[in-house]
Amino acid sequence: MTTSKLDRRAFLAASGGMTLSLLSLKYMPAVALARGAAAPPIVYGQWEDVMRRKWSWDRIVRGSRGINCAGHCAFNIYVRNGIVWREEQQGEYGRSGADSPDYGPRGCQKGVRHSRYMYGKQRVLYPMKRVGARGAGQWQRISWEQAMDEIAERFIEHATQSGPDSITFAMGTAMIMKRASFASLFRFANATGVVMPETFAGVGDLPVGAYMTLGNSLPGDSMAAAFKAKCLLIWASNPAVTRIPDAHFFWEAKYNGAEIITISPDFNASAMHSTHWLNPKPGTDTALAMAMVQTIIADGAVDEDYVREQTDLPFLVREDNGKFLRHSEMSRKKAAADSDPFCVWDERTSRPAPASATTLALRELRPAIEGRWTIRTRSGPVSVTTVFSKIKALCNERYTPEQAQAITGVHADNTRKVARSFAKSGAGMIYAGFRAAKWLHGDKLQRAWLLLCALTGNTGR
Repeated sequence: MTTSKLDRRAFLAASGGMTLSLLSLKYMPAVALARGAAAPPIVYGQWEDVMRRKWSWDRIVRGSRGINCAGHCAFNIYVRNGIVWREEQQGEYGRSGADSPDYGPRGCQKGVRHSRYMYGKQRVLYPMKRVGARGAGQWQRISWEQAMDEIAERFIEHATQSGPDSITFAMGTAMIMKRASFASLFRFANATGVVMPETFAGVGDLPVGAYMTLGNSLPGDSMAAAFKAKCLLIWASNPAVTRIPDAHFFWEAKYNGAEIITISPDFNASAMHSTHWLNPKPGTDTALAMAMVQTIIADGAVDEDYVREQTDLPFLVREDNGKFLRHSEMSRKKAAADSDPFCVWDERTSRPAPASATTLALRELRPAIEGRWTIRTRSGPVSVTTVFSKIKALCNERYTPEQAQAITGVHADNTRKVARSFAKSGAGMIYAGFRAAKWLHGDKLQRAWLLLCALTGNTGR
């Protein structure tokens, strides 16, 4: 809702000519004026009366903020005469369990001042059609009916001439955060056959490395997991600024005895409150992560039982072509690709065996993590090793903490200290934002993070 020039004159007259800096125009009830009725008289005595009126309202609306934010923090919205006067966080959040703090109150400064945005001059309140050259900034106001007619005509034109798959509809952050809008978009796409890009296409936030490694683009947990961690790496993110509703979990974890380590080039708000701060040169985080991997392997701090059961690190790799060894290569019968398992070296039988599809089958297997063997295949003897052995060799050759120091600027002693804290904590966690998803080769950093968690048994803990 906005105020017209007539509204402003009536408002000034009713307020005794008080300055607009004291009385925001957004509080003027413009519904009656829009219908041609006279403005209701507003009589103020002192400036304090304006503040007193701010603490009176007609009703309280429950709502949340979904604009470019996944928080969806619950707010009480105080409304008078159809105008939002103020917002207030709700404290109606429970806990994820008796061993973690509650989530309330959730909210941030952006949410508390959202009505300023809602009534701001930058908002487009009605359809606008470009009438000048592109980029000239010349627009003409049109009706909703004209806007929808013209859009529908162009839609039908493209769909009939080039097919509906020539049209794409990206949802954007504002739409995906609202379930009703999200559902209506899917219904529209299913009915028309238009192409919908993946959720993150508009802003390039898809964590490709996580998808490559896990088949799941969004591995994560509730924020209560941060409180339960014993060593928490805040990496490529700044939750004290970007995740204000959840940041308290990090500092409560710190008070609970956890090591909170921020890894960022800048000494930001999260680093200021952390136990330790590592400041690698911008863009060198992958080298730092791999140096931590090298430290954990060199120290023998690998959770071997977890690695055998939950990872592909014991899988056998052919040294002649770098491919996984398939079970069919050792069998006379050729199997279909989708039913041809990879192989591990079974320490109990001292021979290769198909990798189990479930953890229950591991009762009969003990996959070797490291080693080299010669396997007889249909095409002759082949030398094989494990994925873990190849990673170990790579780290020792290229990613010792001393080698990484020359790349990252982080001293080797500090790299080892953080890696050992993470490995020995028993509950290590990496909190990473979407920033790495926007980097060139950011997928490698995400894969290095997951490797750190896999080696220490912290994936999904």
